Amino acid sequence: MAKILDKSFLLATVLNLFSVFGQTSNVSEISIPPKQIVRIDYPRSKTFKTKIFNKSKFFLGVSLLNRENDSLYKNLSIEKGGSRTLIVSNSQYIEFENRYLGSLKVVYTIEKGNQKSNKSAKNLTPQRAFYLENNTAQKIPLHIPGVMNTNLNPFSRSGVDLKNGQEIYLKINNKELLILIVTDTIPHGARIDVASLVNNALNKR
Repeated sequence: MAKILDKSFLLATVLNLFSVFGQTSNVSEISIPPKQIVRIDYPRSKTFKTKIFNKSKFFLGVSLLNRENDSLYKNLSIEKGGSRTLIVSNSQYIEFENRYLGSLKVVYTIEKGNQKSNKSAKNLTPQRAFYLENNTAQKIPLHIPGVMNTNLNPFSRSGVDLKNGQEIYLKINNKELLILIVTDTIPHGARIDVASLVNNALNKR
């Protein structure tokens, strides 16, 4: 069942239960409207594996969050035509984010059974999953080298999953201003006010 909620981050919540699955693998296809978020949740399931296919021409944002407090556990982007596999525990849910003006097509599979946690695959370089928030009425153009160029829309937030040492820049007047270097002092799931970062960086010049 898909449910549409009217808000800046539209949430279409899919509350499918494993009891309706006739096979060990279930395939679903969804279309994400422009500038919206779709929430995929199986609240009565055990840990399961999902493979996500981006069938669109743009990047697809994917977040794994804790159901109890909505804290961010993992965030990633899937390029056009790409796919990724995630292990989702019984305390987590998935969000698909469309940051573009066109709709995105997503296909994903769900597999039951005993699955190993995402924690079993440790990164050599620790990563920090957190949110960048724009609490102003203006777009904030950002450059994250090797990751993306993006315009953070007014009164919005975007989840990121970045390596320690990753630099984030503000693009201004054909130049770039360093506003943040990711370190392990940033808590997972933190919400960082980008406008404050910009003000601090400008005051240091």
